[in-house]
Amino acid sequence: METKRTLPTDHKRWLAFVVGFLALSLIFTGCNPGGRPSSGQPGGVAAGLASFTASPTLTPSPTATSTPWPTFAPALETWPTPAPSPADRATLPEGTTIWLLLGAEESLPTRGRTNAIHLLLVNERLSKGSVISIPGSTYLYLPGYGMGRFNTAWPLGGMKLVYDTLGYNFGLQPDHYVVAHETEFTWLVDDLGGLEVSVLYPIRDDCGGLPAGLHSMDGKKTLCYVSYHADDDVFRTIRQQQVLQLLFTKLVQRGRLAKLPTMYASYDQNLATDISLLDLVLRIPMALRLGDPERVKTFVLGWDVLERWELPDVTLTEVLLPKEGRIVEVVSQAIAAIREPSPLNAVVLTYEFQLTEVVGLTRTADARLTELAKPTKTPTPLPGQPTVTIVGTATPTSPGPTLTPTRTPIKTATRTLQPSPTPGTPYPIQTVIWDTQTPYP
Repeated sequence: METKRTLPTDHKRWLAFVVGFLALSLIFTGCNPGGRPSSGQPGGVAAGLASFTASPTLTPSPTATSTPWPTFAPALETWPTPAPSPADRATLPEGTTIWLLLGAEESLPTRGRTNAIHLLLVNERLSKGSVISIPGSTYLYLPGYGMGRFNTAWPLGGMKLVYDTLGYNFGLQPDHYVVAHETEFTWLVDDLGGLEVSVLYPIRDDCGGLPAGLHSMDGKKTLCYVSYHADDDVFRTIRQQQVLQLLFTKLVQRGRLAKLPTMYASYDQNLATDISLLDLVLRIPMALRLGDPERVKTFVLGWDVLERWELPDVTLTEVLLPKEGRIVEVVSQAIAAIREPSPLNAVVLTYEFQLTEVVGLTRTADARLTELAKPTKTPTPLPGQPTVTIVGTATPTSPGPTLTPTRTPIKTATRTLQPSPTPGTPYPIQTVIWDTQTPYP
């Protein structure tokens, strides 16, 4: 049975009104130089959102400061390889939030392997970001379970084991997480109108054949592209990071963030996440800034960090074993990339203008639809008076008038002409009044 993900029209209008009000408020009053929406001044964003905090879906998630750093028992396992020592807790810049994005094989309520693992380090004060992409077959120490592939942490011990694994091996613990599945991924790509993906290494035996070059992909083909695993796990992770960048860039372009509440309500029942709608809406200005590619640095645990290693058992399974000390180096580079401020490029102003324009046009279109939906009064015939229904316009012909049905378009361009010029007066300018449909991205 097909999973439904549509909303009634009245809900869509309500959500469009919410994001319109919040987006405009955040862009014009919350974009302070520090890169974080202001919430301490009277009449600011906090006051504008006061009426929405009572809704359960708009309750902000707990902050990172409420989560203490875990303590790990000594790793005594020595088979099949000795466990590494725990990493020191990373020192993050003030205002840094860590987001964990996972892509799972199975749909809820089943917890499948997570073959897509991406850590987003966001300095919200400076609007700088780093992405650390981790291959699923990376062989790490899973606290309490021994050595194992990272993509098995969520099926084995849930999100707690995933967090503990990141804390032990990376010195990082996420503040928010989202686990998406194949269905939601294809939905997102299709809802954004597909992607233009540059294929660097051709795929000949899957995905309908993808030679090197630029390809227009829908959700199904994009899923095949990021899931293809015939080469190796590092290349698959690089493809995932490439598509992740394309998705985010397209989301912030042309005012598509105005659809954020509707998309959240459409996907919410199918995702495993602790992210609320308010968490996302409050960060719309920051997302527009991160749309500048110069403000986001990407890192992949590749062959300079990992090496192939076969498990010494009957399966001879190949995993990716980290080289000593190299993971901590990548984490240090990712943190250094978000530590220093940098100027905004003009593309951010373009994104802000596009979002403001779409929000304004959406609200205008909703007002028109509301006006058209109002009932109109029709004359009531007197008792005994026959009812006459006019089907078209009368065209005089011989021998008598007939009715010829006509069709008037809903949206037309109306041209209003000025009278002809007279001596001694300026030549009048013809005026064209256009009534056009509201553009949507």
